Amino acid sequence: MNAATNDVIVVGAGPIGLTHALILADAGFSVLVLERATQPGDLPRAISLVDESLRVMADLGIAEPLKSESLLDTGSRYFGLNGRLLASAKPMPSRIGQPAKSQFDQPVMEQLLFDRALEHSNIDFKLGHEVTGLSQSVRGVTVEATDSHGANVSFAAEWLVGADGGKSTVRKLANIPLVGSTQPQRWIVIDLLGETAKRDPFAEFHCDGKRPYVLVPGVKGRLRIEFMLFDREDADEMTRPEMIRNLVKPFRPQLDDADVRRAAVYVAHQRIAKHYRVNRLFLIGDAAHLMPPFAGQGLNAGIRDAQNLAWKLIEALRGRATEQLLDSYEVERHTHGAKMVKVSRRVGRVVMATGTVVPRLRDTVVRGLCLIPKVRDFLSGMKFITPPVYTEAGAATATSALPALAEVIGRSLSQPRVQTTDGEEMPLDTVLGTGWSLIEIAGRSARTAPLNAGWEAFGVRHVVIAAGRRPAANGSGSIDLVDLDGSLSKLSGERSRFLLIRPDKYVYGAFEQTDEVAILAKLRELVSF
Repeated sequence: MNAATNDVIVVGAGPIGLTHALILADAGFSVLVLERATQPGDLPRAISLVDESLRVMADLGIAEPLKSESLLDTGSRYFGLNGRLLASAKPMPSRIGQPAKSQFDQPVMEQLLFDRALEHSNIDFKLGHEVTGLSQSVRGVTVEATDSHGANVSFAAEWLVGADGGKSTVRKLANIPLVGSTQPQRWIVIDLLGETAKRDPFAEFHCDGKRPYVLVPGVKGRLRIEFMLFDREDADEMTRPEMIRNLVKPFRPQLDDADVRRAAVYVAHQRIAKHYRVNRLFLIGDAAHLMPPFAGQGLNAGIRDAQNLAWKLIEALRGRATEQLLDSYEVERHTHGAKMVKVSRRVGRVVMATGTVVPRLRDTVVRGLCLIPKVRDFLSGMKFITPPVYTEAGAATATSALPALAEVIGRSLSQPRVQTTDGEEMPLDTVLGTGWSLIEIAGRSARTAPLNAGWEAFGVRHVVIAAGRRPAANGSGSIDLVDLDGSLSKLSGERSRFLLIRPDKYVYGAFEQTDEVAILAKLRELVSF
């Protein structure tokens, strides 16, 4: 047996594991990726991608090729008895410079991530390796595995991340239980190519009480159709080519078997790991949570996991992370993951109602509720799918009693287009990069006092944003910008106001200059500097 030392071992080379590995590697740390398979996944699974996930893909440099293979800016429609439209829903326009909701092709994403990881000098890719054991000490972790030739091998690292899916070996070896249940209903998912019918950019949920089904269009002739199966129907029988042709006949009267990318029966789980962290071991993605597909949040929750944990491990590898910071991964992501599991289960109950009595009652209730403007707006804007708000694990509050500032704390930072001193226009994220940033929203009166020296010691990137005028270099070492969209400059006041931005683009603190000392003290509870 041989032992190799790395900064982090990531088990699982699906989209979540590779996203996490690439963020760490881009920050300059060595990552060993262990994957049981010998090539990237080629089957479509997840199909819905939210703006935050595309923001992460943009940081990794693959957003544009991924978007070219995706149906952008999509919504959902729900049909009740007799095919009558119950509700049409579409997310509110995104604040962060990406389509709010898109329908993508998972094999395309996996290949893009896989290719970039293979080329990365900081990633050691071990395909055909199956994890068989693990152990931890106060200084690191050791992982035992068998390689593609059946030989026993051993690897060591400071940290271990399990991204190995719903049947996670890492989770099992760490004795972390899954809490929740499995829905009794089975579904068959059929992914087709060669679709020529023009469809609106909406996923369609047909809840007719007979056999609920879902249609999800894509680009380049891709179409997903899912049908609920009945107890009497055998999974093997229902995936035979003649049964597939019979199921999709109303939509594809003539189906070429070569156009069937995948036909599989699945049962949805609604479970969440009791813990996301055990000492130097963490779980992300489906290893941490399993949810029904009806809200389209499984992969998106996993990408949020990957990014949330990555920046905290980066601080740990730099010797700056406190235990409170590392513990905040579970606090933040377990809370939101559990919420998405619950939302997915509730949407599933609406979709899967069968018979006539329950669907008729459902239709009556939904139509009645939609007569109430606030409820109608809530449903049509898909506000029941809430993004994270990270205020439970040490986010600094706006101590100057400014409501407009308090509202942005713990939320994803808006991303306007900005203009630099030389007139170049770009998205704000391009300027901020991937570390901590201090955004100064210039006030109507010029700031007279210098910034606290603690910011330089911490190592933030200082960005000054103004509105309505071309920025001028102030010579203070800051990056000076004008907010072309007004989404951040609207927070300006008489004096400068500040937003402290985490590496994952969430707002850690919002304050005026008089609060600098208090904010820095709060920050030191998480990061040593």
